[in-house]
Amino acid sequence: MWGISVFNEIPLVFLNPPYGRTLGKWVEKAYREGSKEDTTVVLLIPARTDTTYFHEYIFGKAEIRFLRGRLKFTDENGTAKDAAPFPSLIAIYRG
Repeated sequence: MWGISVFNEIPLVFLNPPYGRTLGKWVEKAYREGSKEDTTVVLLIPARTDTTYFHEYIFGKAEIRFLRGRLKFTDENGTAKDAAPFPSLIAIYRG
């Protein structure tokens, strides 16, 4: 089962998908589901504006928020770990 199937159950989705080779498929699914009436999808992904998926499914189709700086991660105890090696963005689709 593809984890993105939760779109069928709730009208508001926050999605932080895997950042590997399948990221474009997740972005496409977020765009398609977020275009449905009364559905909002919030997507946290790397800010890779040179990709096909950015131009086909985000630019001009979603509200875009570029995050200042790099995301920082913590472990289960709240201890700071390394920052992400790339900038990030939030794309918001409102159906």
